[in-house]
Amino acid sequence: MSWKLITPPTGLAVSMVEARLAARVDVDESGVSPLDGEIERAIRTYTSEAEGETNRAIMEQAWRLTLDRFNGAIELRRPPLLQVKHVKFYGTTGVQLPLDPQDYQVDGESEPGYIVPAPGKAWPATAARINAVEVEVRCGYGPDHTSVPAAISGFILARLSEHFQSGGQPKNEHVKRLLWPEVVYG
Repeated sequence: MSWKLITPPTGLAVSMVEARLAARVDVDESGVSPLDGEIERAIRTYTSEAEGETNRAIMEQAWRLTLDRFNGAIELRRPPLLQVKHVKFYGTTGVQLPLDPQDYQVDGESEPGYIVPAPGKAWPATAARINAVEVEVRCGYGPDHTSVPAAISGFILARLSEHFQSGGQPKNEHVKRLLWPEVVYG
């Protein structure tokens, strides 16, 4: 089993206005700071930290899962699940085929989500090869900061504040507790 990021997030998990306030940086008359590049990198860094701590995709992104064969339920990591883009497999003839969405069900309510055969269906036979099954999903809360839960944006803003006020060294070991309500176990 292998997960590969196909389309990385483009949006930021917090707005630049909020980030500049948390960093307590000066802005010019147009609202821009000379530290905006560093602030954006820090937002992306702390978003990645939050993703690692919560086992979630925060900003919208696409991932590809490859499996050597179909096996029971296919677990879809990185909730929340937005869409299963496709399920493809190499059939016994060695040709890659799309699996008809009517032949499987997607559980996007559970975290992590799952794909299982539809009632009365079974997984098709696959070629005896590595990476015989490919699943591509879109996941995350949305394309921009407006869809990010408050606990996650609060964590990122707290980390930004520490980053710019204490030379980048976290001072409060309890900041990670902000993420506890969003952690996915499994």
